[in-house]
Amino acid sequence: MALVKRRPLEGQEDEYGRLYVIRLVLKDGTEVHKVGMCNSSRSADRMMEVLRSFFMQYRYVPYAELRRDKKVLIPYVVETYMHKLLKEYRYTFDKKFDGCQEFFDIDEDSFLEYLDQFEYGQMLEGEVSMPIKKYEEVRDAIAKESSGSKPEAKEGLGF
Repeated sequence: MALVKRRPLEGQEDEYGRLYVIRLVLKDGTEVHKVGMCNSSRSADRMMEVLRSFFMQYRYVPYAELRRDKKVLIPYVVETYMHKLLKEYRYTFDKKFDGCQEFFDIDEDSFLEYLDQFEYGQMLEGEVSMPIKKYEEVRDAIAKESSGSKPEAKEGLGF
């Protein structure tokens, strides 16, 4: 569940979550992208959960590829921001499955470039409104980002 933050195992304190982009190619050749988040480094597990749920509804497994797996400090806030930016490109499936509301018909190269260059300060530029609590989380993430090294986005699993 997206709103629940799992506690890290002892000795594995990690303040980062992940923002990921999964490309699906459907049976008819349609390409759609899921922009999602998780509070740990389990993006590949999440992709498999979505594929299983898709299969249970459609009885086939589409081609899937994890295109990005980016470390972020406030994954839920960043995911919400991205979904608001992409709302006009939302792809609607005729059957419901896990994560089906988070798919978009977007230009992959342009979006991945935007995501690779993303900085938390962009969320404060007024394109998307947010509650004060989220604003404070963004402000804190900006402070952490400027005081330390910025994590890199990885293509696919990054192994």
